[in-house]
Amino acid sequence: MPRPLTRPIPDALTEPFWAAAREGRLLIQRNPVSGRAQWYPRVHCLDDWSVTPEWIEASGKATLYSFTVIPRSDIEELPAPYVLAIVELEEGAMMGATLTDVDPDQVQIGMALEVVFVPLDEEISIPRFRPAPG
Repeated sequence: MPRPLTRPIPDALTEPFWAAAREGRLLIQRNPVSGRAQWYPRVHCLDDWSVTPEWIEASGKATLYSFTVIPRSDIEELPAPYVLAIVELEEGAMMGATLTDVDPDQVQIGMALEVVFVPLDEEISIPRFRPAPG
């Protein structure tokens, strides 16, 4: 029997990300000193734990870094087969996401992707990636 996708629970750290996602914008964090981008949200910068990261709006453009095809699923929002991926954002951060609007047999490392947002409800929209046009 299919089950629903586990719903993320925003907290004080992640609320800026989820608020932007509701608006169709992708936020990531960046070290304001070094400029290094990072994902997922943290209270410190990965390259210098003494620096607090800032939120920036990402372009939404990415390159497929790695992936696996999930052949079975009992999650109603992720019918099988689906593609679970690691994407490298244009800003340099790596992000885990699922791919959409693509035949799993056509997925290739290095393909250009763009972010899209899939609403779960009025509060949460999930970023996914699809092949970029062209």
